[in-house]
Formats: sequence, structure tokens, C-alpha cells
Amino acid sequence: MIADLVTEMRGIVDDAIDDDDVNGYFAAMYLGVTTAVEQGLSAGMFATPDRLSKLTIAFAGRYLDALKLHRRGLQPTRSWHVAFEAAQTWRPTVLQHLLLGMNAHINLDLGVACAEVAPGPAIVELEPGFMQINHVLAGLVQSVQDRLNQVSPLYRFVDDIGGSADRAIVNFSIARARDEAWRFANVLAPLDDAAARQRIADQDVAVARLAHRVLRPGAIASTGLLAVRLTERRSRSKIIGILSSTP
Repeated sequence: MIADLVTEMRGIVDDAIDDDDVNGYFAAMYLGVTTAVEQGLSAGMFATPDRLSKLTIAFAGRYLDALKLHRRGLQPTRSWHVAFEAAQTWRPTVLQHLLLGMNAHINLDLGVACAEVAPGPAIVELEPGFMQINHVLAGLVQSVQDRLNQVSPLYRFVDDIGGSADRAIVNFSIARARDEAWRFANVLAPLDDAAARQRIADQDVAVARLAHRVLRPGAIASTGLLAVRLTERRSRSKIIGILSSTP
């Protein structure tokens, strides 16, 4: 159930606050996304609630599984490995940590989850629900921006974390990632298990490559990001609390 998922994620966020763990940044933001989906399902906002519930659980499960592997000292997908390893270093900004998580989760995990929930020709029937989830994600963009503004005053110069200003900084677009996820899902859905595993592995390599560009976007952008990093709040726990606050 989605409620159980929200409870598990809230526990991850609470633990991250206690441990002062940078990995809590993405978990805090994702908690907000999952909570919004849960509220939408409860309010009857979605045309196919059962299918959307299955997709949400499968989608979140890939993140939770990756996090558990990392905590056990095992390597998850390359995409998540880059994101988790970045949490061990000082330089990345809060925005970069969020983008690394979204990169792995949307560009890789979302397409895989869609193909698992709706394999073969059923993928066509999933499209309306997928687009509704897109609207939920898009609706939370400004909320995340408002919270980032509380982390550093320089984030006010980034008008929209999914917009052109952000792409100029880190060459990443949330809208583009969602489009790629749907394209990837349609590639995966008709494949047999062996072919799907190979295609997922290939996608993971490409997504990990993009993660490295998020971390090292070039000299000029890196200088700007360093300025942001120097003005961010010092307390990781307080940042996690800000990112997980109710919008």
C-alpha cells in the first residue's frame, strides 16, 4: 500500500536527520512526491488508481532497493552508485544531490517500473496514468524551489529547477527526463527478460554518464555552484528538515 510506502520513506528521512546523512536530501524530496501521489489517490484524482498505485510502489521500490544495497556495502545500479558516492564528498550542492537522485530514478528506474507494471501491449494503457504522475511531479517543482531558497539565498537565481536556468547550470532537465522515461518504457515493454536486462544495463551506463556531467558541469558552471555551496546552510539535518517540510 502507498501508506506503507510513505511510512517507510518517512523513517528513512528521520534516520537521515538523526545521522546527518546527505542521502536524506533526495529521500526528503521523494517523500513529498510520494505523499502527493497518496493524497491524489485518496482524493480520486486518477483515472486508473489501481494501476497508478502499482506503478508508484514499483517505482519507489527500485530506489529503496538501491538504498538498501548501498547501506549493505553492495553496489546498486551505476546510476545510483554515483549518487550515493557523491554524498561522501563535500563539493556537490544540495541541488546537485537532488538532481543525481532524480537522474537515476527518472531516467532509469521510472521506465523500468513502467515496463514491469505494464509489459507488452499493456504499456499503451499505462500512458494516461503516467502523464498524470508527470503532472504531480511538475506541480511540486515550485515547492522544491521554495525550499531550496531556504537552504541558500543564491538559489533564488534559479527560477525553476526544471527550467532553462537549471539546464544551463547542470545540463539536466526534469521534463526531458520524464519524456526519456516514457520512451525507455516503450522500448523495454515488448522485450523478453534477457533482452530487457541488457537494455537496462545499457541505459544505466548512459544515465551514470549523465550523472558525472551533473557533478562536473564545466569550469564556469562549477564556479557558480561552488559559490552556492559556500552559502548553503551548514547543518545537513536542518536542510533535510527543510526539504521534507509540508509545502
